[in-house]
Amino acid sequence: MSCTTLLVGKNASYDGSTLVARNDDSGGGRYDPKRFVAVSPADQPRHYRSVISHVEMDLPDDPCAYTIAPNALRNRGILAEAGISERNVAMSATETIAVNERVLGADPLVVLRPARVRAQQAVKKVDGLVTDHVPSAVEVFWNAHGEPEAYDPDALDTGLKVDDLFDGVTKEAENDAGNGTIPGGDRCAAAQPKGWDIPSDTEAHGEVPGGIGEEDIITLVLPYVHTAREAVRRLGELLRVYGTYEANGVSISDGDEVWYVETVGGHHWIARRVPDDCYAVIPNQLGIDDFDLVAALADGEGQGNEGDYMCSADLREFIETNHLDRSMDESQEHWRHLNPRQVFGTATVTDHVYNTPRAWYMERCLNPSDDWDSPTASHTPLSDDIPWCRVPEGKVSVEDVHRVLSSHYEDTPYDPYGHEGTDESRHRFRPVGISRTGHLAIMQIRPYMPYSFRSVMWLAFGSQPFTAPMPFYTSVSDTPAYLRDTTGEVDTHTLYWTARLIAVIADAQYDLNVSAVEAFHEDVMGHGHAFLDQSDARGTELFRRALIGGAESSVDADDDVRAVAVETTSADGSVGWFSAPCPPAVCKALHALLERANQRMADYLERRNRRLLSRVLDTSSDHMKNSFALSDRPH
Repeated sequence: MSCTTLLVGKNASYDGSTLVARNDDSGGGRYDPKRFVAVSPADQPRHYRSVISHVEMDLPDDPCAYTIAPNALRNRGILAEAGISERNVAMSATETIAVNERVLGADPLVVLRPARVRAQQAVKKVDGLVTDHVPSAVEVFWNAHGEPEAYDPDALDTGLKVDDLFDGVTKEAENDAGNGTIPGGDRCAAAQPKGWDIPSDTEAHGEVPGGIGEEDIITLVLPYVHTAREAVRRLGELLRVYGTYEANGVSISDGDEVWYVETVGGHHWIARRVPDDCYAVIPNQLGIDDFDLVAALADGEGQGNEGDYMCSADLREFIETNHLDRSMDESQEHWRHLNPRQVFGTATVTDHVYNTPRAWYMERCLNPSDDWDSPTASHTPLSDDIPWCRVPEGKVSVEDVHRVLSSHYEDTPYDPYGHEGTDESRHRFRPVGISRTGHLAIMQIRPYMPYSFRSVMWLAFGSQPFTAPMPFYTSVSDTPAYLRDTTGEVDTHTLYWTARLIAVIADAQYDLNVSAVEAFHEDVMGHGHAFLDQSDARGTELFRRALIGGAESSVDADDDVRAVAVETTSADGSVGWFSAPCPPAVCKALHALLERANQRMADYLERRNRRLLSRVLDTSSDHMKNSFALSDRPH
């Protein structure tokens, strides 16, 4: 996806939480509706088959429950996008990145090769008459309609997405395929040729599945791991075995660590832990710029010996064999400060329009005292060396994260809604807060809260300058219908479509609507914090009552949960319910409590969105081009 990611280490956040946040943006000209759903262990597949790449594998039989914010339509697979498990591990997948041509040549992407035939004058007959034919020696594959399409191995070998081979397939057919109404289950399936006579000596080639990608990663990793570090290792092993058909960045966290994984070609990868006192920014570009390869390979397997770096076990050999490192420093010490951005990444004119300006502005927001604008500024919107991570000037809050990920170059000549600069400068760079955002998911894992409701997902659907995130507990069995029941049809009964409507209406008269939108931001996030405080206290009280066998609780709503944890520490030093899953007898009651809290948040959000929709609708209607101030005489 065309996304923007912000990661925050626990000592850089306002409350000691780890924060993983990403705008999930659709590609140009496409808008992907989003929803918020809980996945039970029973719902998790035991045998998995990808819609896009057709890769298949058996999965372990012991998944845990998790909650995700996937695409509402399944025409391109599950596409979980953002998820938190009941084990308090969070994943955001994926940030689309790019690797250079040398990498692609050395380790090509693993792209689906559809079943195909060398047709040898295959003909189609209707009522005995030849109505179509395939010229001799032309390779074709049979699409989901049972019709031949040209097979281009060169295009596939260069990593062209399978979707690009289906220009002739209508959008309706694509949607039907995703709904399983076309034989083969999706557009890329080799369906039975309809009405074609194929000679018996036809040379046939079976389908070769592709690797894993954005569609698959969370589903294949999140339910089976207990820590962020374990998730990195499982993902790395999947990449080694199955490969990938696209270049991606994957963010993973638990209550202690934040990790970022970048794929390198078809089968290779690197991962770095975000320093605890730092934030990291990733704007659709391979971002890690300082990597200790010696530390990552210290155990010989790329597992990093519990350090801050991991990678493919053969990464150094891969770099040296394919002459990927262009550093002038040939000392052995430089392997401790390898720059993957230079070795594997890109620095193109497109990057300077689409990617680097976002990194420049995001860091400008979190380190405002730096010189960002003078002729001697260290970094400009076109700089290729903007740091991947750095220490912020102040602790980063959830509000800061939303401000950064809804930004559009405010107070610069590049703001599309601003009045500085020229019309050209105001549309020069791709903003962070863009029209085609599907959702922002800020995943917060709070180490000071009990294990069973430690994690919350702050969710906002639609274009971020016009909406605001609300927190929802993720240790639940179900989610509110307002966020869960998104369909492909526009309505005002779900959060996604309401937010989309608000954005497009408010955008038309931005200056007149911005005050109402800013008030909405303040109200929603303020109520979100208040709802969390109240619900956290109720959850703590529930645990306390269970702990003392149903007697009257001594925990007050204002008591510090950490103090309660100390009181319940057992003789061996463990903290009981604070640091472990809740007892089965308590889980059902806890889920009900958290689901009621989520419903209250959703009800408030629905009321507040309806109010904002009404407000911006009236304001923008008053300034339509066909408006007229004079009206009939009052009666």
